This record gives sequence, structure tokens and C-alpha cells, in this order.
Amino acid sequence: MSHYTLQESDYSNLDKNIKVAIITAQFNIDLTNELERLNKEFLIQKGFENISIYKVPWAYEIPGMAKHIIDTKDIDLIICLWVVIKWDTPHFDYVCSESARWIMNLTINSKIPLMNGIITCFSEKQVIERLKPVYALSGLNTLVAYNQ
Repeated sequence: MSHYTLQESDYSNLDKNIKVAIITAQFNIDLTNELERLNKEFLIQKGFENISIYKVPWAYEIPGMAKHIIDTKDIDLIICLWVVIKWDTPHFDYVCSESARWIMNLTINSKIPLMNGIITCFSEKQVIERLKPVYALSGLNTLVAYNQ
């Protein structure tokens, strides 16, 4: 596993009242809810409290919800979170690649930064090792880059 960690940027130029949407898929619910909690807690600790949570049942519904938010809400950053664990079928590959592709397409075609917070692993143990607030930090770093 990589030991690379994102560095905290200077967030002093970012308005702490920005509107952040977190979309969390409910499959592997204990793991995804923990991922959501960690990222929301990180944002709040950094002074960002205007956070809306959206729940969807599966990874495939995340891009649709993100598109709905982009079209109907006043949001500055969208963080998409879900956990997919590989089992015995190629279903894992389709879910991960197609969901990620649609998140990427929305990112390219939107003025709102979207963070793809997918965790794809071969076991629950691997997921637990990766449960970190890195997606919120990535989102803030991207938002800083968008505003330069």
C-alpha cells in the first residue's frame, strides 16, 4: 500500500460557508457510514459546517444523485463515497469502472468539483486500513485549485 499522504493546503482563502454535498452509497453500510463520518468530521474540524448528506442504495446511483445535485442545488463541492469489495464475479469490475467513469464525466462537464471517494478492495480488512478522511482533504485541495 502506498504511503503517500495529501498535504493540507492553506484553506484561509476558502470561504468556510461553502456548501458541501456528501453522497454515500449504502451497500456495505457499516463501512460506508464510517467513511462518511470520518470525512464529515474532518470537514467540520476544518471549519466547514455547511454539509448536506445524501444516501443512495448502490454505487450506480451515485452519479445520478450527483447530477441531480448539480442541476438543482447550490453546492460548491460534491464528495462521492462508497465501498466495493471484490467477490467471485466480475460484477466488482463493472460497478467500479462504470460508476467511476460517470463521476469523471460529471467532473469534466460541471463547474463543481466532484471527488470520487471509491474504496475498492479484496477484503474488509483492506477497507478498514483505508478508512481515512482523505476524500474530504482531496475535495478541499481540488476546490482550492478550482479557485486559483
